Amino acid sequence: MRVVLVLVCLLLVGLANAQAKLRFWAVCGTDRDVELYRGLAQDFERQSGIKVEVTPLAWGNFETKYLTAMAAGIPPDVGLTNLGGPTKYGAIGGLLDLRELEKASPGEPLEAAFSPAMMPMMQSGERLYGIPYDLTCLTLFYRKDILEKIGITQAPKTWSELNRAIDQVEAAGYKFYFGWLNGQQWSLSMFTSPYGVNAISTDKDGSPQVNWQDSRYQEGVFQALKFWFCHDSPGRDLDSRIPGMFSSQKTEELVPLMAHLHFIGSQLKTTHPELNGKWATAPWPTADGGTTTQIMGGTALVVFRETKDPVAALKWVRYLNSVPAQQKFLLDRISRGKEANFSVSPVKAVYDPKENEFWSRPEFKGFEADRPVISETVQGIRTQPSVVGADVIGRLEQNLVDRMQSFITARYDATAGKKGMNRSQLIRHLAAGKDDATRASLEAEIRAQLKKEYAQATPEAQKVVRAEQQKYRDRYGEIIANVDAYRRQRTVLDYGKWVLGAFVALAVLAIGLAPKLRKHWRSYLFISVPLLLAATFVFLPAVAALYLSFTEYHPVLPLSTARFNGIENYRSAIESGEAAASFSKTAFYALVTVPIGIVLSLVLAYQLSLRLGARKLVQFIYFSPMVTSVVSIALIFTQLFLSGKEGWVNAILLKLGIVRDPVQFLLSEQSFPYCVMVLAIWHGLAFTILIFLSGLRQVPGQLYEAAQIDGATRTRQFWHIAIPGIRPQMFFVTILGVIGAFQVFETIYLMAGKSENAGAKFGPNGSALTVVPWLYNTAFENFEMGKASAIAYMLFALLLVLTAIQFGGYRKKEQAS
Repeated sequence: MRVVLVLVCLLLVGLANAQAKLRFWAVCGTDRDVELYRGLAQDFERQSGIKVEVTPLAWGNFETKYLTAMAAGIPPDVGLTNLGGPTKYGAIGGLLDLRELEKASPGEPLEAAFSPAMMPMMQSGERLYGIPYDLTCLTLFYRKDILEKIGITQAPKTWSELNRAIDQVEAAGYKFYFGWLNGQQWSLSMFTSPYGVNAISTDKDGSPQVNWQDSRYQEGVFQALKFWFCHDSPGRDLDSRIPGMFSSQKTEELVPLMAHLHFIGSQLKTTHPELNGKWATAPWPTADGGTTTQIMGGTALVVFRETKDPVAALKWVRYLNSVPAQQKFLLDRISRGKEANFSVSPVKAVYDPKENEFWSRPEFKGFEADRPVISETVQGIRTQPSVVGADVIGRLEQNLVDRMQSFITARYDATAGKKGMNRSQLIRHLAAGKDDATRASLEAEIRAQLKKEYAQATPEAQKVVRAEQQKYRDRYGEIIANVDAYRRQRTVLDYGKWVLGAFVALAVLAIGLAPKLRKHWRSYLFISVPLLLAATFVFLPAVAALYLSFTEYHPVLPLSTARFNGIENYRSAIESGEAAASFSKTAFYALVTVPIGIVLSLVLAYQLSLRLGARKLVQFIYFSPMVTSVVSIALIFTQLFLSGKEGWVNAILLKLGIVRDPVQFLLSEQSFPYCVMVLAIWHGLAFTILIFLSGLRQVPGQLYEAAQIDGATRTRQFWHIAIPGIRPQMFFVTILGVIGAFQVFETIYLMAGKSENAGAKFGPNGSALTVVPWLYNTAFENFEMGKASAIAYMLFALLLVLTAIQFGGYRKKEQAS
């Protein structure tokens, strides 16, 4: 009895001393960011007694982790996500409305800390699902010493001034570079908002209206295309190289004027101190005849619906955006030596004059000019309310931007060719004002093509966005309001678990009761583990996916919300033309990569089977791709095919005089798929060579000796002895090659630039959107898990049929021989 009383007392004491604990997942850039958040968590714990457990997430896959945790019902309490996260997760019932949460925990409203113009993208309707935290801004960088030489004495303040400055820079033989935002559809609002129009608006009834054909909108997009694609830029995605180009002493590679991420300035100050005093920064110029509009990138804080302690979660969010915490954040970022970063706080009070003492600290020495630029930039930030379906039409518009880039590049190349110039020479020629008629003609063609593209794309976009909004109202409005009740309902997985449990219980009972079975109980014990694992992680999910393929289901909502819709998913995939487009691209990919890969592997394997000098070295070279990760290979091939002079292939082609201008390998929808195919063929050689080599070594040597005595050449020996001798291996690699080709994903995803703010890209204009990327987009971008399951089973059925056909053909050949 005493023991029981002691245990009860200990339990009560433990409960009394139990400490509130929050789980905080944070998207981090470096290990120093992790240390920073953990330091802030310790300060918060000392102040509030609430412990915060920090889990870092990498930028590359944070969204998948959030969505998976939400689908499993075990998300963190508070999350640091990208700026699209609040409405993306909140619209599907995954987040708490911060305005409602504040009613239960009175205090200064969260929104009071920020400029009202920042907040629209954080809310959906009247619900506020997040607040901005660590911002990224666009900044203009310019070399004062270089620009003064060509007559530019002050930073451009308007777009027309910037265009004139770019002309002067390019006429002098230098380059202009637009880094961050270049070619990104999601940033078009920075160019269209100054004209008072955005891609989507809502009418009085709340119905969405796509404004792509508005002349003001097209004017803004034209200006963006002009800045991005009509200048002699050294290329795209050159973040690691651009500080060197900005500081270069060579005229042909010097970039004295560029628009880029604000923190590039921090890199320049630490990596190129010799330039200090020779360059400066300025806010993004104002549109002529429009308002000042700045773009906002960065991260946002959200509170998940499943949090066990919403009050504590709100306290942590308030602490992170308090002035003391923000100042600690800024000091940490600026004190990282070569990794120093002048970060942007969204909190208005941080820039208040009464905080001048903080900004005068020695850590900010050398960054005195950055504060007013950043402060002005933050004041100019404007965001737009999120509209259901905006992400879907965003992908349509991204494809349009990709097509326009290809069009502009082709027109400049064609015009340059007619004048006997390359593209760079033509741009310098136009910048010098030597051929205004040609420039006017090019700009007129771009405007006309842009108008044509939007005229063709708008009806589909209007249809899509209205369908998405209607589906959201009909499908998710009632569910999100009653999500807790749906969580308590039984699902197909529950029934599957019961069936599996009953089967295991019956199997154990049968073994225990039947003497014949009981005799082999040890054998059953050994095979039970893999069988149970297969049933749990393969069979049950496959059955659930088959069930979902006949339903409409959002993966973050409870499985009980899946609504049966028969074969609608299969029908819509086929009738929409998406299946035909993606399967045809996949078939073309397979028809190119599989035969070429087999032929090359066969020839190389045959050469390796001969007694050659330096054989081990050759084998090492051939087999090295097999032990190299796909990520590493994709990075190497991306460098090979870079679209500027820095690309290795372009450097060779230009050096040999084969081309006048760098080929747009990764930016052209015609060439991008072939770049992926080259990578796939090279990466697959090692495994196929190994299979063929093992087969060739099993061919009796006497056959070669007899053929040689009969006077057969090496070619005849290869054709009549080697190939028939490895027919089973050829069949094997053909089967695997076809299956692998139809499942290609990683190489396309990595070479296309991975995930963008408007969604994952799979080549310019979706040129490499094969079946698995289509499946990925459907499941993890559009959240149509039912349709994605249908696509998966369509792919499974196709591969099953293709494999059966190949087996049938192989058996006929074997029987004939």
